Amino acid sequence: MAQPDDLPLADYDQLSLPDLRHRIRSLEEPQLQALFDHETAHGNRIPVLEFLHARLRELHQGAEPSGGDQSNAPGADSTSTEARDR
Repeated sequence: MAQPDDLPLADYDQLSLPDLRHRIRSLEEPQLQALFDHETAHGNRIPVLEFLHARLRELHQGAEPSGGDQSNAPGADSTSTEARDR
């Protein structure tokens, strides 16, 4: 199971639901599954699990991850990203 520092979204546990919903659009299936597994084991927030599951279903049905730089996404905290990369 992924630890918070290993998750595909920086500061995942602190993201608001709207920010999280936007930012998962660029993730691939294994990354989404890691978030789903982490959420199930830790927060177990039903709204979060529902939209992670819905996005996984979209990818299974042929949807493609959207492009974009996660560091420019709404809710992205550039200072935490810079600190993490040091």
